[in-house]
Amino acid sequence: MRSLVAILVFTAACGAKPALTTPTGEAIPFDKLDHDQRIEFMKQKVVPQMKPIFQMHDSKKFAEFGCTTCHGEQAKDGHFDMPNAKLPKLNFNDMSKFKKEDIDWMKEQVLPTMARILDQPVHSQENPKGFGCLECHTQEGQ
Repeated sequence: MRSLVAILVFTAACGAKPALTTPTGEAIPFDKLDHDQRIEFMKQKVVPQMKPIFQMHDSKKFAEFGCTTCHGEQAKDGHFDMPNAKLPKLNFNDMSKFKKEDIDWMKEQVLPTMARILDQPVHSQENPKGFGCLECHTQEGQ
């Protein structure tokens, strides 16, 4: 009897994970997920794939990779608004304040991986609505 009570308490404490797929098994697009489903999506899909990419790039800076890495301190209060004005601001006409290896890493690893996870094309002239830098970063002067 005690084990049954323990299982019930554990189940209630953990709660059921919000569904990320339709009843037919199709993935629900990220922009159609509710708040709890988005959090679950981030835990299941984004963090496990992005954490090693960030930590391989800079193991010290990203040693504590998690929600606040991209969403900032507001994530501790359950706010995950993006783009995050606290991330480095971008000026596409002058990116000289950034190291070339950091730009290449973002362009070659971070951007395409996040686009793939979100099942979106990468932003380009041909795909102006695709996933791009300004999904996370803001532009200088804005």
